[in-house]
Amino acid sequence: MRSNYRIAFLAAILFSMILAGLSCAQPAIKLDTGTIYHMDQNVKGNGFFSAYQNTAVTNLSLSNTAHGSGSLNHESKLDSRNGAKFDSNSDEYATTSDRGTTFVESTDYSYSPRSMQMGKYSLPIAFQSKGAEDTCLKNYISGVSMDARFNYLDTLSKNLSSELYWKFVNSLGEMDTSLEGQAKTDLNLEASFSGSGHVGVIDASRGEKNANILIDEDYRGTYYITKNMSHEIKYKLTAEMDDWLPCCSGGFADMNVLDKKPFKSAAGIFDCTCFKAATEAQFPRVY
Repeated sequence: MRSNYRIAFLAAILFSMILAGLSCAQPAIKLDTGTIYHMDQNVKGNGFFSAYQNTAVTNLSLSNTAHGSGSLNHESKLDSRNGAKFDSNSDEYATTSDRGTTFVESTDYSYSPRSMQMGKYSLPIAFQSKGAEDTCLKNYISGVSMDARFNYLDTLSKNLSSELYWKFVNSLGEMDTSLEGQAKTDLNLEASFSGSGHVGVIDASRGEKNANILIDEDYRGTYYITKNMSHEIKYKLTAEMDDWLPCCSGGFADMNVLDKKPFKSAAGIFDCTCFKAATEAQFPRVY
């Protein structure tokens, strides 16, 4: 009985040592995630339509809504990236530090009332909704939003292209730290319409209560307008660090002459005269 107990005890110890070795040998697990979204759309017909699109990635938002009754010929293309990119040459996906959304559309619309028979014994239902379309971009990094909106439309012929983008890079080195960022918001518009139109740009980088209205335009009637709007910011912050007591490496050698006086300390340490070992004690011991 004792020998069996010892064998079982030694086996348990050996098994625990194997588990400990396996746990120590396991590599660190790193999970990288990202999203790529693409959509091509082509719609052509007569009747009643209602559409809603919303694409949101980190700190970027784009929405597009439309409705009306009549004839519609619409084409659009949407591409959105959230921390991922695709290399068509190598046919591979990879993670990236930037985010972006692009949206391009072309619309031709003409209003006319429409009616639909819902059943054999029901009365026709009339749709008399004039056209409406709204495209809104929001960049939460720069605090800038752009909007192009059309309502009460009899006719609309529009070409629109837009882009949202931001990038942030944090580089950590032994002697310096660098923070670099970029944000961009673009909205290009060409429209011929009969109805109501609005174009607006707001800069809320100082907060919603102190938002700065950059563009606020309203049109009512028959107009042809073109708008090319772009807002971009770039920033880079670099912090350099000196080693602890970097006397002879030149760490404090570039100090201003006026700054050296109040910040001067022990000779050969902070004034960078480079310490030299003394040949004899400054305060010899007295016996």
